[in-house]
Amino acid sequence: MTEQLARPARPFRRRMVLLAVGVVLAAGGAATRPFSWSATVLVVAAMVVVLVLAFRAGSEQIPRTAGLRRGVAVWSMLLVWASAWEVYAFVRQPDRTRPSEVHPTLSTLLDPALEHGPLRFAGWLVWLGVGWWLVSR
Repeated sequence: MTEQLARPARPFRRRMVLLAVGVVLAAGGAATRPFSWSATVLVVAAMVVVLVLAFRAGSEQIPRTAGLRRGVAVWSMLLVWASAWEVYAFVRQPDRTRPSEVHPTLSTLLDPALEHGPLRFAGWLVWLGVGWWLVSR
């Protein structure tokens, strides 16, 4: 019989604090104007905090197989391609605070769906939740 390594359960209080911080951050993000410096500062701050927490948590060893190497190669190429497009589109904008219709970023494409308060708040929650899920795995 094999034993599965169980992750230690996080205390309930810590999970509630993280959830409250996420909700406050999402509310703050939803209150900012799209493509403003305050929205950018919130995104960068959230990214830095989550990355620091992820690096402090460490990682477990995963057996290296051919399938894993192929998967990492494919996902890495997709990530590099998408990041390169975002940077290119952002740099090609006529003004840093106004999106370009000719070179849209992902944010520009999603903005019509997320321009209203409740949907914007939900979008921030989803973005934070997916980001946390990605770095906590």
